[in-house]
Amino acid sequence: MWILTNSLTVAIASTVFLYLSYRLYGRFLARRVFQADPSRPTPAVTQRDGMDFVPTRPSILFGHHFASIAGLGPILGPAIAVYWGWLPALIWVLAGCVLIGGVHDLAALFTSIRHRARTIGDVTNDVIGPRARLLFLLIIFFLLALAMGAFAIQMATLFTDLSPQAVVPTFSLIAIAMVIGVLVYRLNWRLGPVTALGVGLMFATTYAGLEIPVPLYRLFVSDPQARSILTSIDDPELPEVHGIRATRADTTLHYFQRRAGEDPSLEPAARDVAAARQRAQSLWVYILLAYACAASVLPVWFLLQPRDYINCFQLYFAVGLLMLGYVVAHPQVAAPAFGTLPSAAGDNAPGMLPFLFITIACGAVSGFHNLVSSGTTARQIRSEADACVIGYGAMLTEGLLAVLVILACTAGLGAERHAGIYGHWAGLGERTLDAFLTGAAAIISAPFEWLFVPASRPAFTGFCRNLIAVVVVSFAMTTLDSATRLLRYNIEEIGRLSRCGPLTNRYISSLCAVLAIGYFALIRIDGRPAGLTLWQLFGTTNQLLAALGLMVASVYLYRTGRPVVYTVLPMLVMIASVAWAMSLKLGDFYRGWRVGGDHTNLALLIVGTFLTAMAAWMMLEGGLTWLKLRRRERPATAAADTATAG
Repeated sequence: MWILTNSLTVAIASTVFLYLSYRLYGRFLARRVFQADPSRPTPAVTQRDGMDFVPTRPSILFGHHFASIAGLGPILGPAIAVYWGWLPALIWVLAGCVLIGGVHDLAALFTSIRHRARTIGDVTNDVIGPRARLLFLLIIFFLLALAMGAFAIQMATLFTDLSPQAVVPTFSLIAIAMVIGVLVYRLNWRLGPVTALGVGLMFATTYAGLEIPVPLYRLFVSDPQARSILTSIDDPELPEVHGIRATRADTTLHYFQRRAGEDPSLEPAARDVAAARQRAQSLWVYILLAYACAASVLPVWFLLQPRDYINCFQLYFAVGLLMLGYVVAHPQVAAPAFGTLPSAAGDNAPGMLPFLFITIACGAVSGFHNLVSSGTTARQIRSEADACVIGYGAMLTEGLLAVLVILACTAGLGAERHAGIYGHWAGLGERTLDAFLTGAAAIISAPFEWLFVPASRPAFTGFCRNLIAVVVVSFAMTTLDSATRLLRYNIEEIGRLSRCGPLTNRYISSLCAVLAIGYFALIRIDGRPAGLTLWQLFGTTNQLLAALGLMVASVYLYRTGRPVVYTVLPMLVMIASVAWAMSLKLGDFYRGWRVGGDHTNLALLIVGTFLTAMAAWMMLEGGLTWLKLRRRERPATAAADTATAG
């Protein structure tokens, strides 16, 4: 039993399982089911325009694709799901990414490649019909706008509260990526030296960020007493970044609120710090939206591709440190294998089933991935021979990241810290990122602690925590710009469908995309941003999108006479889990509205019902299309049998 709960054993077994799955199942799917043809020109070659359609080296495209599909997803989801036990979370990650997620991503990629790299929503018109296409485009629009609105808020909170030291490396990487794009695509420098230059500059700016945090909220502090305290503060209760205290707005606010409780004269200072924190978060949202708008119209080779490619080396470095930590320290998993902690009894938490399948999305299967596969990756892949490693391999790599997160939140935390974080459900989502950072810092610092005297080890662990925080925040940035570009594509397709010419212009459609994201990020419902209010619908809507993507791919395979069992079975699993979860959530929203008169629950009920109805309608369209194809087969089969008998 000891060896089964050892973090090193779990990490090695998971890595071997994922590698063998790629070699055996992934290649089988690409070769036999989707029939990859290396001699067939891809849309990146036949429609090359230097803007969106750009044939790309597999190593660069893998980094771009992986960074776009991952972001915070494979970190937050598994970190929350550990609440129900580490073994169910691990099983779902491994089985899900091999049998469902990887199949889903590869299917979306091939379906798009074979349809001139059109997005999965647009391809629905050819595969199923125009009504299904419109329904799919509307669902995609809502999902992307909602997700990126909430994501912009989360990024603003990360820059303000969690990691102001991530500001310098995150925005420096934008300039580094542009330089790399010009060197590779315009000056034809070799990729090896350019990669070394980019990675070196990236790690240099990462270190600079740790030395130079950007506590933007302090610019908005106007109360004289608060400003005086901030300039002279020297309280060990406040975290410091290389000797600079009060860089994080959340801990600073808690400090002022505590002192105001002891001294009422400090209440105006505490209110001023709270207002400064809110203004800083709003300013970050505007900055992020401006960046996303610019990134969505720039040529993909100039910013998105090289930034994601170089940024992935930062993640590879962090994963390597984690694996080294598991090899050296190999701590035991200090969490229940199944079920919750005893202190969580009667916690009014949702049941493990079906919400485990909804909570762990990006680490196992995510509908957002089919938008990336069909929206950007299909327009850059230079050969169908590269589809397996990019479409299927990137999903399995994300699964490995999710496994390491599970181990960091169980073995890395230790029994006492794990119980403190996972002992109750309320507010768990706000604690999980901190849980991962704490656990990961303990893991990666273990191999190097022998270099330090005991008194300096806590400081080194703090440095490791800040380093991982910078990696997480920088990596999360990759999703925002890619998703904004995908939303631009979606709006352009809606414009073509509705024959609205202005919406097909990339600048106008990008502006519309940013305005939609800004609505969910900045408009408030009952005092909360609309994106956070409606965030409860994201998980089910995202997995619903995965089911719909598998349905479109299955109908396409059936039309072309290829085996569909490998996509239909995952589709049925996703439909069942999403329908189960959505029915439970809608019931909760209805009771919250009828019993408590809560307008937030009413909004969730209306939007959730509308999305469910549209998805059901689209599934009906897919079922009717399948029946029509079956009816056409029967006369042809009967005629063939008659001819054979004659």
